[in-house]
Amino acid sequence: MSSGRVAYILTAFPTVSETFVEGEFRALSQRGLPIDLYATRNFREIIADADEEEDRGLEVRRSPYLFGAKILTAATFFLFRRPRRTLGTLVRILMGNLRSPRYLGHALALLPKSLAFAREMERRGTRHVHGTWAHYPATAAYIVSRLLGITYSFAGHAGLDVVADQTFLAAKLRGARFVLTCHHSTRGCLERLAPECASKIHTIYHGVTISEIPAPGSVPRAAPPEIVSVGRLTPEKGFLDLLGACALLRDRGHSFRARIFGQGPQRPALERKIKRLRLGSFVSLEGIVPHRRILEILASATVVTLPSYLHPNMYRDGIANVLVEAMACGTPVVSTDYDGSRELLKGGSLGILVPEKDVEQLAAAFEAMLRDPEKRAAFSIQGRKRVENEFDRQRNVEVIFTLFRQALMESAENGRPVALSDSLTG
Repeated sequence: MSSGRVAYILTAFPTVSETFVEGEFRALSQRGLPIDLYATRNFREIIADADEEEDRGLEVRRSPYLFGAKILTAATFFLFRRPRRTLGTLVRILMGNLRSPRYLGHALALLPKSLAFAREMERRGTRHVHGTWAHYPATAAYIVSRLLGITYSFAGHAGLDVVADQTFLAAKLRGARFVLTCHHSTRGCLERLAPECASKIHTIYHGVTISEIPAPGSVPRAAPPEIVSVGRLTPEKGFLDLLGACALLRDRGHSFRARIFGQGPQRPALERKIKRLRLGSFVSLEGIVPHRRILEILASATVVTLPSYLHPNMYRDGIANVLVEAMACGTPVVSTDYDGSRELLKGGSLGILVPEKDVEQLAAAFEAMLRDPEKRAAFSIQGRKRVENEFDRQRNVEVIFTLFRQALMESAENGRPVALSDSLTG
């Protein structure tokens, strides 16, 4: 591996909703890529007792306090040693985010944190910085890149960071050395925004580590049949619609249990609806459990579902990792019909797709799965094969490894940080 380090900028760590990011940088580290982790928020979503103290066995450099000594020291250093570069970056951040007060506020809050990160990265010999999302982590990577004169990249996922608000996104695309996306509709969205950047945008599925997944048939199926869903408890995940479909199944005489895993602001509303529909003996909200246990639950489920939809805030799932994991376990899936799930399920040939927010059709899909073991068996075999062929993390991460290696090799050949140019200014 070439000299120099790669910095991964995360929103927070550990978080249940970003286990795919952790899987990616762990796989890259195992291949010898020297990675340092930086978190822009001092937030931990506790998954197991040891997480808070040990960060899952990893060293994470966290955002310092806005008015702390680290930020003041870093700001003084860059303002006095590199005033034009520092002030120029500030102007670009201001001008690039003016049309969105929300993004402008976040960008201004990120700037001092990024100064502190940049100082630490320079000390550690960082030669490339990667933002794990296209919104705030990518902005932080952009800032660090300009301050240090090194290359950067970022990943774009779905509605939250690519579609909801595209402020400053085109500039970040133009400046990046490469951009990763996890499905083709996101890539298409980015290409439309900056057509000249199409050649640097790569679609690479997050995937799963096959060896960590319970083999199909190795975990006994639950009795009575279980419908399982996993995700942050927010409106766009469609859990209220799932409860409506469960009420229809109960009224039609089906014996089943629905289990919803995750936490989030919608939990009180879900609890109220469970009570109002008298679903207490059919549906349970089970909070957060360790990922290894989630895999066992997915393997024992009769069907796994995520009935998400496009929320007015434009938040949208991409290819939902829980559906990929379920298919790897040999468990059939039911999903709403949107770009990400349509790509994963090959237009409905590998699982059942239903219209968004259509409770009746969702219930009918569950009925079809519960009543037809042959259909479930066919989806189980086909789904597992799909994951093995195209969602094997160990295979897919090789492409990402090559992109990082090329960036580090270019930096090493130059013998110094990459000079700032128009390609880095956006």
